[in-house]
Amino acid sequence: MPANEQPTSAKSLPTDNWPTSTTRLQHETESLCTSFFVRLETLPQHELEQLQAAGFLNDRFEVRLLREKHVPYLVRGLEYLPPGFASMDASRPWFMYWILHSLELLDDEADVAAFASRCINTIQRCWCSQLENKGGFGGGILQLGHLATTYASCLALAIIGTAEAYAIVDRPALLAFFLSLKDPETGAFRAHDHGELDVRTTYCAISIAALYGILTPELTFGVVDFVKACQTYEGGFGPFPFQEAHGGYNFCAAAILSILDGWDAIDEDALVHYIAHRQMAVEGGYQGRTNKLVDGCYSFWQGSVPALLSLKRGHYVSNTEAHQKYILLCGQQIEGTST
Repeated sequence: MPANEQPTSAKSLPTDNWPTSTTRLQHETESLCTSFFVRLETLPQHELEQLQAAGFLNDRFEVRLLREKHVPYLVRGLEYLPPGFASMDASRPWFMYWILHSLELLDDEADVAAFASRCINTIQRCWCSQLENKGGFGGGILQLGHLATTYASCLALAIIGTAEAYAIVDRPALLAFFLSLKDPETGAFRAHDHGELDVRTTYCAISIAALYGILTPELTFGVVDFVKACQTYEGGFGPFPFQEAHGGYNFCAAAILSILDGWDAIDEDALVHYIAHRQMAVEGGYQGRTNKLVDGCYSFWQGSVPALLSLKRGHYVSNTEAHQKYILLCGQQIEGTST
């Protein structure tokens, strides 16, 4: 990011002279973020040098991504987790996927390779062929097969990308597992036997089936129609029909439409309107739902939708520079990690 980056001049969220706790929190967040949006050339030289020494600025005094600090933070999560994470035992595949994916994005192939064997061994033990439901990856050893942890497991193995990793996935059994969770009435997929069904679980099944080459007409039947029914009056997507549009489900729906080439089935202009208004004018990041505060996680969930739309439209329907500014200036921690 250039050192002469201009501070934001966007207008604050209007209150219509009727302030509420929601608008007060919004204005506090805007004020907090704005305090980081300073023109670096206006800072004293010694402050610039301090930021540079901390790694926050490069040699040209431009804000940079703290790769060398994010990587050790991520690696610690693969080495061990503190006792407080015992309650997250059913999320083992998620931790591996989140961390391996981040390391891959940071071009840290060495650490991905270093932990590959341990990750493969753990994921292999999460495969549920030994249970009555026959298939899918659970969140831990001898745990129920679940679409979400199957998604995380398969993506972690794909990131590792070795023959040993891919051999873990029994593709015929995985297809049978997906088909066993297919709801014949809606076309959506249940998370597990007798579990909930929504856009999220449907995305997990469709995306992994596409990635592993087992996407069949039986799997895709009715899926686009289900997604279409989940689009709300706002233009975004909820978890299932007649529910509020939400960032996580919005991404899942858009990803399904991208994979299945189903964009023409929905009101695309309404989706563009929705996603454009979820990027906050002052902060530059995204809120997860209307009237919610901006945060880092929705920079992925909501921020991915313009990227998916760009594959079809050829251009972004978002302010990518403002988005980057929010992540680098408001989200990064000097010690590594982002919020």
